[in-house]
Amino acid sequence: MRWADQVDRDFNLSLRRILSGNSSTHNVVSQNQKKQRASKDSELQVQLDSLQEDLKRAKEKIALVEQEKTQSLEELKDVKRLADEANEKLNEALAAQKRAEDSSEIQKFRAIELEQAGIEASQLREERWQKELESVRSQQSIDIAALISSTEELQRIKQELAMNIDAKNVALSHADDAMKIAEIHAEKVEVLSSEVSRLKTLLEEKVESNASEVSEVVLSLNSEIDSLKEELQRLKSRKRELTGELNEAKRVESELGNAVNEWKRKAELLETRADELSQSERSALESQALKKKQLEETSEALQDAEAEIASLKEKVGSLEVAIEHHRADLEESDRRLESSKQQVLEITRTIEVLESEIQHLQEEKMQAENNEKIAASNVQSLLEEKGKFLSDLDASRDEVEKNKTAMEGLASALHERNKGKSSYHSSRAEECRVHIEELNSVLNDTKENYETRLEEAKDEINNLKNEIERSELETENLETKWNENERNFLSAIKASEDEIVSTKRARDEAMNSLKLVEAEVQAAKEDGAELLNKLKQAEFEAGSAKEATEEARSESLRLKERLLDKENELQNIIQENDELRSRESAALEKVKELTELLNEKSTKKVEENVEESRNGEKEYHLEENVGETDTSKPEYEHVKEHEEVSALPKEENGVEEDKKVDEEEEEEEPIEVKSWENGKMVDKGLSPDREAEPESLEEEVDSKLDGDSFDHMHGLSSDTADNGGSSPSKQQQKKKNQMLRKLGSLLKKKSSPK
Repeated sequence: MRWADQVDRDFNLSLRRILSGNSSTHNVVSQNQKKQRASKDSELQVQLDSLQEDLKRAKEKIALVEQEKTQSLEELKDVKRLADEANEKLNEALAAQKRAEDSSEIQKFRAIELEQAGIEASQLREERWQKELESVRSQQSIDIAALISSTEELQRIKQELAMNIDAKNVALSHADDAMKIAEIHAEKVEVLSSEVSRLKTLLEEKVESNASEVSEVVLSLNSEIDSLKEELQRLKSRKRELTGELNEAKRVESELGNAVNEWKRKAELLETRADELSQSERSALESQALKKKQLEETSEALQDAEAEIASLKEKVGSLEVAIEHHRADLEESDRRLESSKQQVLEITRTIEVLESEIQHLQEEKMQAENNEKIAASNVQSLLEEKGKFLSDLDASRDEVEKNKTAMEGLASALHERNKGKSSYHSSRAEECRVHIEELNSVLNDTKENYETRLEEAKDEINNLKNEIERSELETENLETKWNENERNFLSAIKASEDEIVSTKRARDEAMNSLKLVEAEVQAAKEDGAELLNKLKQAEFEAGSAKEATEEARSESLRLKERLLDKENELQNIIQENDELRSRESAALEKVKELTELLNEKSTKKVEENVEESRNGEKEYHLEENVGETDTSKPEYEHVKEHEEVSALPKEENGVEEDKKVDEEEEEEEPIEVKSWENGKMVDKGLSPDREAEPESLEEEVDSKLDGDSFDHMHGLSSDTADNGGSSPSKQQQKKKNQMLRKLGSLLKKKSSPK
């Protein structure tokens, strides 16, 4: 479809060009248009070249069509190969089916033989059971003696059990005491574990809040980075456009410079011609006397020239008739081109129809492959059902054997109890035989089902073979149609080429005749031209050359100004690009810092969990060994408080707006109060030696807070100065001072003993 559309477009363009050339030839014969005619000839030559290129493209597209044809043939061969493979697989499946039928018949014969052998074995077993009954009776008397001795042993064992039960009760009482002690310790451990879990939840909540804030900051920075990248791309595109415009302006300037040089050269030529004309005027004045003598001679020559002009007019009329004839020939060639175009369209339509048929064949091929796969899956399912059937046979055999063993057990029991119950045994055997007959009937039914399924599979295989043969016939028909259409297309292309060659020849003949006419007309005009017209033309050209030079100078100045403006714009864009890159690098550094803070907080959380677990174990051992209350506050509480206080200014450095800072204060105050309440619960009696440590910690935290807040304020001021040079407002500074005061009061409350 694509190459056919391209051929149509090429033919349309060529026709338009030829028509435009024909329309331009109507106004060829006019005065003072020799240059225009030469340009039109060059345009016609260009059109011919373009037509030749279009023909080359059409030939290349035909070669591509042939390649596609070869590919389609190869695909058809692959389809045939796949069909042969499917037939081989079907034959293998039929062979496997036959083998399965043979094996099923062999197993059936084996089952019959096993049944006969089982009947004979049952008879032999009955005889053996009778002998065993007699031996059992003799053994029964021996067992009665053994029972008497076993009763005596049981009484002795009962006495030993009573003694063991007493010892067990004593051990249980000891175990109860130990369990009570363990429960007390377990309650203590639960209290400690609940406290540790609560502290862990508080830490996790705080870390999650920090992580959410950091993620928000990272997202905002990523959005800024994306916007900066978009601006960079936009500026790069603008830079490319400006460079293109600069190159275009430079090219225009160079062309103008060349034009100015050419006009200067023309002006010089005109000056030289003016000098020559002045000299010729002088010579004309000198020869004026001689010309008066030659007037008579020239009058006679004029009469001869008038006669010649009349003859030339007659020739021009005959040439006009010839031109009309050539125009009629050109119209006929146009009609032929239109007919060839219609033929090409019909060929493209047939090609589209063939492509649709090929697609239909491919779909049928895929459907046949799917049917083959379905048949293979059906055969596989039949094989699986066969395996299941064999497993059912094995299970039935096992059941028969179990029934036989059960019959043997029943027979032995019946012989022991009553010899007259042999009839029950025979009825049981008959039931087993009936069960075996039912199993045989089930086997026959399953065999019939398998045979019907196999017949259905064979029918499906035959249908698939018929479909494959039909598809092969259709592909052969399509190949023949394709070859015929291809031949028709090639013949149409050859005919169109011949028509184009004939039109070219006719056009060349018309052009030659027109050139001859123009040469004759020009010769007549040159003979009747005068020197005064040449002088006027020279003066006019000199004036136009001066005006053109002035215009070129003004244009060059204007272009220089535009160049300067464009260069300034380029410099501004480069500066903006550099600023955007610096902002992007700063944003990336901020993101890296925030990720490092997150990693540090996660590691601190792990270390705090480890220290809390260790301190919990130490306290548990101390309470077990000494049984006294703690007299000192655990170190992990101090570490926790110190880390909470040191984490606060880091959080403040990552915040960009004051509302977020206020929200963090509101979220962190209850957490810190809870941790202080936990400190109350754990630390009721602090020693005077440890009271100095919170004060030192408070001083360190205050110093860190002051330094971090100063750095934070400095960073904010620097960021705002970078962005637009605006300083933070007084309200923001008041809010920050209030926040720092609250933190200092909370730390003092924590450090003060209660």
